[in-house]
Amino acid sequence: MADSDKNEKEGISQPDGGYGWVIVFAIVLINSSVLTLVQCFGIIFKDEFSSMEISAAKISFLLHLHSSIYCSFSFFGSPFLKKFGFRPTALVGATLMCLGILLSSFATSYGFLIFSISILIGLGQGILMPATYLATYTYFKKRLTIAVSISATGASLASIFMPKVCDVLLTHLGRKYTVLVLFAISLLSLVGCFLFKPIKREEKSSKLLERTDGNNLDVNEKQEEVHTKLINSNSVYNDTTVTAKKENTVLRKLYNIFDLGLLKQPSYVLVVLGLGISFAAELNVILMMQFVLPELSDLKRSEVADVTSVQYIFDITGRLVVPFLAYLCDAPPKLMYAGSLVLATISRTVLATWGKSYLMVFICCSLIGLTKGSRAVFQSVIIPKYVPLEKIPAATGLNMLFTGVVSLVIGPIIGAIHDNTNSYVPALHTASALSCVCVLLWVLEYVFLTLTKERKVNKKSEENDGC
Repeated sequence: MADSDKNEKEGISQPDGGYGWVIVFAIVLINSSVLTLVQCFGIIFKDEFSSMEISAAKISFLLHLHSSIYCSFSFFGSPFLKKFGFRPTALVGATLMCLGILLSSFATSYGFLIFSISILIGLGQGILMPATYLATYTYFKKRLTIAVSISATGASLASIFMPKVCDVLLTHLGRKYTVLVLFAISLLSLVGCFLFKPIKREEKSSKLLERTDGNNLDVNEKQEEVHTKLINSNSVYNDTTVTAKKENTVLRKLYNIFDLGLLKQPSYVLVVLGLGISFAAELNVILMMQFVLPELSDLKRSEVADVTSVQYIFDITGRLVVPFLAYLCDAPPKLMYAGSLVLATISRTVLATWGKSYLMVFICCSLIGLTKGSRAVFQSVIIPKYVPLEKIPAATGLNMLFTGVVSLVIGPIIGAIHDNTNSYVPALHTASALSCVCVLLWVLEYVFLTLTKERKVNKKSEENDGC
């Protein structure tokens, strides 16, 4: 059954506009206000980490623990998203993120930052982000890619000037009050959450399922009632099978709640594998770049802030221009995502080779920003192409759970590679190799599906010739 048919059956009307654009604005407001601390983490905390002699592996672990908790809770939080809707869920997540930012301003140890950034902000982000995704998916269908592109682009506008703002604030106010300013800004996210409004479902008549005897029991309920009476009438049967039946019921409920049947779809599983591995590898490079550049290219904090701002300018370009071109060319999201991984790999290779050149640093970081922006859009619209609307929360949750586990494994390994080699060059190459695994997986899937399709066509042709 097509997605549109299922939506009509459930009484869901996707307006593809209207109040949906208010939802887009709300998502921009939310993301712009709560993500700055993580985006500028290296600029804000690098000097303190250097004085505390915290290794790259520990820094990478902190950042990846944040992303792991964020990703993992997206899976476990999907039942709450189904039950309470995206507005209350988003409000809880935003509140936790604001609290984490506030506490980070008072952090004086690595362990405290683990609690405030990795745990609180990670947990809040894991609750908040799936709610924003579902809000977008609920209001848009044909214009989904454009809506995601606009929301992602708008959210990145603040990231252009916030690195430089943080640099200035650090110079005049110090780290504590800089983070307090970011906390004050983060409170705007609560306004964005209140702008969320669920779509009113069209009330479908369910009386066709009701009996005319006034009991208002549907067929399944009556069958269950009869089944229960049969069980209770036989004590021996009851004693030997009820426990097993209850266990099976619990497992079935968990299976249905988390929609684990999605794991039976090979295409979905390969998408999740590719997204998870590439996300963890690319995230490591993005988050650690503010630590990489001072060491690899001998850049000062103000210069790192300049490069970061330029990177986010191209990030926005990638979010806005590339998806629009893909929309005009009708290019599949998976193809565009894989292409961005290839370009990012080439850019990192050049950066690792000619990292001492200030010009090459700007060029490579600009291309890395461009690919990051385009991936941010395409990774959000790949999964909806494989599952119907009602399964998107669970499908996204399963993807995020796997991504979180992989992120927690890959992150410290890449950091440990730096600590053992005293260079970020092998770490950059390792991240590139992992990203290429995603491309290879999807290429093999495409070849397999193509060969299978050709085999079916040839077989059908032979059968027709035989007739």
